[in-house]
Amino acid sequence: MNNKFIASTLALLITALACGGTAPLTDQPTIETIVAATLQAVTEQAANNPSSSPSQNGIPVSFQNVSLVIPEGLASGATSELVPAADDSIGGPWGVAPEYIEFVLVNYSPRDDFRPPVIHIYPAQEYAAVNSWAQSSIAKLQAILASPSMPLTNDNLSTIPFNGAATQQYAAQAKLIAFQNGNGVGMLSQYAQFPGPILKDNSYYHYEGLTSDGKYMVAIMLPATLPLQATAENPSADGIIYPSDISDVNGLNAYFQGVTDFLNAASPDSFQPNLALLEALIQSIHIQ
Repeated sequence: MNNKFIASTLALLITALACGGTAPLTDQPTIETIVAATLQAVTEQAANNPSSSPSQNGIPVSFQNVSLVIPEGLASGATSELVPAADDSIGGPWGVAPEYIEFVLVNYSPRDDFRPPVIHIYPAQEYAAVNSWAQSSIAKLQAILASPSMPLTNDNLSTIPFNGAATQQYAAQAKLIAFQNGNGVGMLSQYAQFPGPILKDNSYYHYEGLTSDGKYMVAIMLPATLPLQATAENPSADGIIYPSDISDVNGLNAYFQGVTDFLNAASPDSFQPNLALLEALIQSIHIQ
């Protein structure tokens, strides 16, 4: 969150409505070039170190060229499908995508009727070429993976491409998480069209990752319940003051940073689901 939060949010909304287009990739290094060099050592180390490999206790799921293991207690299974390519006439500019694989977790809690718990596997270059939000998210992810010591702040972290112009208001519990043949970053965030308060039930755990050869992007979005008491009626219930005037940029910056610090200090098992289960799910993913 920066001092141009509100202005940038409005600009994103105008861009989404007016354009829906994408910038060319010709002025950027290829995904394969940046990611392969950065991730090869990381993924080889994970594969050769049994202590870093996820437990295989759970429900194995496979579809097409993707396999994963759902940890016990996270969900009872998953549906899977090959989603056809879509242009903006089908799902709006945020839904533009090449053909991709989707898993939807079954009997996952907390339930969210607006956004189900999904795992998407996209061909990365094709996705970036047709979707501007995917291009931006992948660029941020590339920068982080190329410089793993970079601070993981809301300003430089990747976002969920299919959320379109909605602003990522904060990013907590952010960390690099390797899967079986790639790497990426996971975090908790709330998305909104205006700088509203962070409530217990409106956030998601999400993960964006790239395979070590740069061919595929993993995008995961899972509803999450936060260890907060804040409600719409009392947004400052946790002692973090939400400003009464949303044009108070300094107050908003302090509020979102306060929420981030509070959640960063919370134990992984104080969230629902336990964040350790979500990490285990991510670590189990393998894409051939």
